[in-house]
Amino acid sequence: MKKIMLSTALVMAAFAANAADLHPKCEEYFKAVDAYVEKAPAAVKQQMSAGKEQMKMMPAAAQGQACEAALEQLKQMPKM
Repeated sequence: MKKIMLSTALVMAAFAANAADLHPKCEEYFKAVDAYVEKAPAAVKQQMSAGKEQMKMMPAAAQGQACEAALEQLKQMPKM
């Protein structure tokens, strides 16, 4: 799970551009991730926080696409 979250954060960082707020899909995604990392080590929480801040720099359309894909991956995790 940690590798997936880190990979997701890195992918999101790769799309960095200029947007101030998070797309609603990103808000949904980060809320779901927060539930998973609630008990995670501090380092993972810091990585997710950094990914969230980087996501805010992306255009809204790119945020929506990235978070839609990440949210779908996250939804599949309990099934693994």
